[in-house]
Amino acid sequence: MRHRLGLAAVLLCLALPALAASPATILRLPGSPERPIAPESLLAAGRTDVRLEDAQGNVTVYHGLPLLDVLEKNGVDTRTMPSQRKLAPSVVLATARDGYTVVFSVGELLMHRADPRVFLVAETAAGPLPENEAPVRLIVYGDRARSSYALASVELKALADNTPARKP
Repeated sequence: MRHRLGLAAVLLCLALPALAASPATILRLPGSPERPIAPESLLAAGRTDVRLEDAQGNVTVYHGLPLLDVLEKNGVDTRTMPSQRKLAPSVVLATARDGYTVVFSVGELLMHRADPRVFLVAETAAGPLPENEAPVRLIVYGDRARSSYALASVELKALADNTPARKP
């Protein structure tokens, strides 16, 4: 009996870090299987420093990537006119663990390609995101209501089909 309790305690201790870790943020793209957005992928080459100032003037620096870059690195083609026409009626839904959901049009993201406004971040300059914000946080410059914490998923959805009809 003691051995069973000891084994159970050891297994519980091994499982606690996994239970405490934030669930992965899932990326959903049309025609592709779901995949996690690994926080490390937002911190690789090309990462951006995102400076956020609160109402008291305190600045926090986050590290991450523009949302458009994340979509493109995961296979979304946005560079050609045919692909842009196909994406024109598409939106990105970002949903937090608590169900809070915000929406961006792909056109809105493309419009700010040179000066991005929407970022996925995975850490602060001081270290990992706090548990209530982890594993990935969304920051939107100039739009605090659409900046959300603890993303559960990011999903690209087409609201219509702009594929040209074939001529008979």
